[in-house]
This record gives sequence, C-alpha cells and structure tokens, in this order.
Amino acid sequence: MSIGRQRTALNAPSCEAPISAAVVYFPLMRTLSSFPVACTARLHRLRTVVLGVVAGATLAVPATARAQARITRENLNAWFTITGDVRLARQWYADYDVSLRRSGPLDEMQQVLPRVGVRYQPNSTIRFNWGYAFAETWPFGKLPAAFRFPEHRMWEQIQLSQAVGRVAVTHRYRMEQRWLGRVAMEDGEEQVQNWVRTNRFRYRVQGTLPLQGKTLDDREFYLTGNAEVFLNWGANVQYNVFDQNRLVLGIGRRVSEKLRLEVGYLEQLGEKSNGRFLERNHTLLFSVYPSLSLWHDEKR
Repeated sequence: MSIGRQRTALNAPSCEAPISAAVVYFPLMRTLSSFPVACTARLHRLRTVVLGVVAGATLAVPATARAQARITRENLNAWFTITGDVRLARQWYADYDVSLRRSGPLDEMQQVLPRVGVRYQPNSTIRFNWGYAFAETWPFGKLPAAFRFPEHRMWEQIQLSQAVGRVAVTHRYRMEQRWLGRVAMEDGEEQVQNWVRTNRFRYRVQGTLPLQGKTLDDREFYLTGNAEVFLNWGANVQYNVFDQNRLVLGIGRRVSEKLRLEVGYLEQLGEKSNGRFLERNHTLLFSVYPSLSLWHDEKR
C-alpha cells in the first residue's frame, strides 16, 4: 500500500473507536424499552447481536491500538448524493440512492455507490428495510489502495423515530453482508482474483431541528446532524473490527413535501484493514432528497 510522499505522523492509540462502540448499545435499549412487549420480544435477537458485536469491538480495538503506533493521513473530498423513495402501497416503499464521491476534492474519483431497497413501514415510528448495493472504489487520497476494486453488498435495516422537543430523532441499525473483490494484474489488466466475505454493523443517530417553527413545513430551513459508527466482524476481519466513524453537520431546505435539499460537512475517521493506518476524511456533502408516490388513498 502506497502512502505517497507525505510526512508520516505517528499518533497515540486512538480512543475514538471504543468510545463510539460502547455508546451504540444503550440508545437501542432505551428505544426498545418504550415499545410494546410483543415488539420488544421480536427485536430481542437484534439486541443480543448488537451487544455481542459492540462488546467485542470495545475489547478488540484497544488491543490493536496498543500493539502498534497509528499513522494518520487526511484528505479533502466531495460527495454528491441523490436519495429518494417511491411509495408503492399504504405501507410499502421502494428506496434508492446514488452517490458520486470524489477526492481532492474534485481531482480524482473516490467511489460510485448505487443502492436500492424495499421498505415496510407499518407506522410513522418504525421502518424495516432490505436492499442491495454495488460499490466501485478507486485508489484515492494519501493512503490509496493498490487497485480499483468492486463490492457487492446486501443489507437489512431497522429505523426507529421519536420526537425530543422540536427535534426529530432517528436511530438506524443496519446489518451488511459484503463481498469485496480482491484485484491483481493479470495479462496486463486488473482482474478480480476472488471475493472476500465480511460483515458490518452500522448504528446512526440523527437529529433534525426546524429553524422557522415547531414543525418543518414547505419552503422552510432546518439543521441536521448525525453520528454513525461502523463495526466489522467475520473470519476475514483480523485487525479492523472498528471500521469507521462519521460525524455530519448540515443545513437543509424543505422545498415541498416531495423535495428536500441539503449541504453539509462530514468528518470520517476510517481504519485500514491492516489495523495500522487511519484515514481522516474532511468531506463536503451535497444531497438531494426527492419523493414520489404511485399509491393513491381513496379515502383522501
């Protein structure tokens, strides 16, 4: 792995990963405790998995950090994303998003990530999602990969919503099954030699605050922010149980019920698979959120 011509910055062992991992479990427990007993029983298995993954990450990450010094590199990136949904029936939706990610912030390709899914939403406070994503990642920044590589990904998700005063809060729990292409040169061309299977858990808490009243209405602005932690596990994960942290701050405008626009800033701290290199990305975000409906309620 090339680290370019930049100076090496040796850092003390990072405490960000275990702290973030430790706080994932408790918001989930508080949220589930407010659900009916039947719902809580159904989600008990998810609670057990989350506790096991978080506990393992909390123990494993400090051990990795103590074993060797960390080397950190910083990049400036820009992400352009369209995230939308199409209502198909009373409780069913098709979700999609396409993200074009560049580094430099625009000099070189970083990643293209299209994602599709189906959502079942029994009420306004809970959502269940299933989907597929494909990612193509290029060598970029100061810690580039050796080759461009593809990834196929399946994912399942639960999102819980609540109101805290004027702030709309969501807790998102996502499980991902990932197949990453291991690429090498063959006959002068980059070819996938085999596919490496890993698993990843993601927890995100997000808040949205209207700026012009108690509720968010058309042609009004709002503030938004979220924090998300990513944890890897599986036979092919040796050093980077902690995958990355994301912190986002942004401002948006609800143009109408069917369209929102956002700009923001993302700080992303990621750990490479060897457990030694950390990558801190400062990213400008530009997002569009369209919403369509193919379902018409006859009672309306």
